[in-house]
Amino acid sequence: MNIKRIAILVFLIASISLGSAVFMINAEMDTANSSNPELNAVTLTIVTRHDTTLTNAFQAAFLATPEAIALDITSIDFRQATTDSGWKKLLEDPSKSVDLAWGGGPALFNTMDNWDLLKHIDPVTDAALFTAINDSVPAELAGASMKSFAPNGSLVWAANAISSFGFTVNHDFLTTHALPVPTTWEELASPIYYISPSVKAVSMGDPPLTTSNTRIYQIILQAFGWDEGWSILTRMGANSGMYPGSVATRAAVVSGEVGIAMTIDFYGIIAMGENPDCEYIIPQGQSIVNGDPIAMGINVDDYDAAAAFLTYVNTPEGQAIWLTEGIDRLPVNEAAFHTPFGQLRPDLYLLFNETLANIGIDFDENLATSNLATTIYYFHNTIEQPHTLLRNTWGEMVTQLNDGEINSTFFNELIGDLGVPGMTLQESIDWNTQYQLNATFSAIKDGEWRTFAQTKYNTILGILVPETETTNAFGMIPVFITSIFVATMVLLRKKKK
Repeated sequence: MNIKRIAILVFLIASISLGSAVFMINAEMDTANSSNPELNAVTLTIVTRHDTTLTNAFQAAFLATPEAIALDITSIDFRQATTDSGWKKLLEDPSKSVDLAWGGGPALFNTMDNWDLLKHIDPVTDAALFTAINDSVPAELAGASMKSFAPNGSLVWAANAISSFGFTVNHDFLTTHALPVPTTWEELASPIYYISPSVKAVSMGDPPLTTSNTRIYQIILQAFGWDEGWSILTRMGANSGMYPGSVATRAAVVSGEVGIAMTIDFYGIIAMGENPDCEYIIPQGQSIVNGDPIAMGINVDDYDAAAAFLTYVNTPEGQAIWLTEGIDRLPVNEAAFHTPFGQLRPDLYLLFNETLANIGIDFDENLATSNLATTIYYFHNTIEQPHTLLRNTWGEMVTQLNDGEINSTFFNELIGDLGVPGMTLQESIDWNTQYQLNATFSAIKDGEWRTFAQTKYNTILGILVPETETTNAFGMIPVFITSIFVATMVLLRKKKK
């Protein structure tokens, strides 16, 4: 055998050996991958305002489904964000890989869509997912839209649960303080519900920290009109303690610290379970049904996993998870109540039917979105921030009325000045986007609103408790000439009327 043939033979043997080695390595790697599911595991990422009790229940149920197992979905990363800007940061950053947005109310989702942060579900290219959601979620419930569509017919968001808004009362507290059980929002603004400087009848949440209480304030503003709505909210705030969020607001009525708390329906149900003296009340004709949305994020990282979750939470079985004790929420699909689990909650089925039967206000969702930020922070700066001063002013008004130091006519004039808003409805709309996106502008407005409220309350308090009382007849002086500031407010109010 010559040298050339020997070289060729050696080369062939080496090639075969190398190929075999590579094949064996690849086979071992494939075996290792298949035996180590963590290398193929999928984590779904969801930005949400739902609490951990709810997210834990849905995660456990969904991960056990054949669909989640087939897609190797092993966990869900729930990213909590309480503000619009927090959601924006998560949804707009591709590196955050947010697949879904879930919970927080229509106004929040409309804002995210206005910022192009939601992926629309197309009826053609996303046909299976579109059909699954569209067939499961009704178009309307009690006159409220349960789905939002883009002009081209694609689905922007769909409600996954519904809620009503009202207040929860503690009957023991009301009896102790000889207070009537309220049935309307405006009753909560009555001087009857001012008890003393140290005891508050009502609990209200600071709107930057609670979307459900914010929705209540929006309902009042739309039900009574902008000017009267702010007058009612200001007096409600004066009768209230202010709390950092809806959980703390509910806890105050459960503990008996207050007698009435602003609550979304499921917090009312929870309160009733925690304290038998509590009762959830829907103000008749003064509430709305609200759909709580779910949508796909614009930077969805795993479409199939996101679609599987979206599909599951709209099945009757997925909808029934809302009925879990401790969650106690109303599903958007009535079929949930006909599942074996749903049949165990006749109490929630009764509330579901009562909620749909309650004829509420004609609520404008577009308006609620168009001035959401300015409404939230006007309340924060004029009611929550100067709350002690507001309470002192209102307390002096009520005390002097009850003691006969001022008459009801003068008292009602002061009510008008106390509640006159420092911006018009149109201004709240015009300033909203700039307030959200321009930190300098928002800081200026915050300062203007705080100064306006402080001056307003101090002026009224100064009328009632002058530094030097030179005459006993001051109570007869008309409010419109007592101070330049109050005169200005009266003129503004008359101009707006």
